Amino acid sequence: MKRYQREIMINSFWTLIVALGMIFTLSVRGQAEDTRSVTVKNFQMSVIYDDDSQATPMPDSEYTITYADADGNSVKVADGTTDTTGAIKNLTIDIPNDVSSIRFNYTLGTTDRGYILRSTGKKYQFTYTKIIPNNNVINYSGNSKFGATGNDALYETNFIATRLNNYYVQAINELTSAIDAAHQQFFGIPEFENKAINIIYERGYHLNESNTFYRNGHDGSGIPDIIIADRTNLSSFTDQYLMANVMHEWTHWNLYRTANFPGGSYTSHYGYNSDARVSYKEGLALFAGDMFRYDYDMSSTDTEVQTDNSNGVNRLYGKSTNMTVEQVLYDLLDVNSNGEDENFYVTERYLDDDSLTEKQIDKLNFGVIYAEMMQSKATSLSDFLQYIENKYVLTTSDKTKFEEVLSINGLSSTGMFTLDEDGNALTGD
Repeated sequence: MKRYQREIMINSFWTLIVALGMIFTLSVRGQAEDTRSVTVKNFQMSVIYDDDSQATPMPDSEYTITYADADGNSVKVADGTTDTTGAIKNLTIDIPNDVSSIRFNYTLGTTDRGYILRSTGKKYQFTYTKIIPNNNVINYSGNSKFGATGNDALYETNFIATRLNNYYVQAINELTSAIDAAHQQFFGIPEFENKAINIIYERGYHLNESNTFYRNGHDGSGIPDIIIADRTNLSSFTDQYLMANVMHEWTHWNLYRTANFPGGSYTSHYGYNSDARVSYKEGLALFAGDMFRYDYDMSSTDTEVQTDNSNGVNRLYGKSTNMTVEQVLYDLLDVNSNGEDENFYVTERYLDDDSLTEKQIDKLNFGVIYAEMMQSKATSLSDFLQYIENKYVLTTSDKTKFEEVLSINGLSSTGMFTLDEDGNALTGD
């Protein structure tokens, strides 16, 4: 081949390479110019029904951020979990220039703690579309109803489900922080590890029935779950009602998985239970729920075991009832008794921190009692009280104070109930 022909071929080859490079550069530049970065500085959506003042956030809940492409397909650009306030913060996402809005898609719950489910088992999921501002920075907090026009029950269902999710998160956080506070003060407090469980609620589902923890699942699936029953009148769903019942049923789950608690039904919290194990499992769940909703203060009912009077009969003193158990546990918690002749709380001998307020000590005591409930694996009040006595009652003075807690509630020296339903003395100690 002649020299000039080789030179022509080489020059043509390099010309082709340069041309291809220019095409590639133009292609990359074109792609870059077709997208823009959008910053989600803060996005917080709360759910309402008919009152903005009751707007409820979606904390600790899964989310995805999507947009619709030219063909109408959903394209995911981000996912994660909302923070403790329900916010999505400090994200940068790439969005095509011709896309003018993005969708925030929420799921009530996470795999780690469980979900709020409809009666069909479907997760509660809401979508909110937000127009992208000209400066490509989203900083927004707002409220919205979620449902379908003309379907008021769906708006109601979605709002209550969101409230349940919110209190579920709060219950976990409250117990965790109480047990963490106990760990900071004492050695030997059992660790708490949460296990996921789903909560089922829907308008009209299990209407006016009992809220229930199902060890084998409400549908017999073998997967434990919780049902929060609907109520005819939505005014029943006060904040305190939902707080107490979420913590109550969740406590049943915690004690079942750690102590394999047996089942058992009851007529009312004041009714006599021939099986003392029922009184214990229900009484401690009642105790946990009330500590949560009343912020550790049940001083208004502190003397109820001693003063109960129903047609001239005291239903609680010395008797196997849920309420008796709750009040005994409260006597182990409260720093200052209100009208009772007892002066004992479970951490008194161990606690050496003058900076703590009474409320902080009450919360600390709650963490200790709850953790020890699971650690002891006791299935009766008597067994639990003996466990507490062996671990926390160390001196003669402690013993005297502890026995006052037992006697003032009508219990024996070993924490046994002493009276039957009719007020007759039970045999044995």
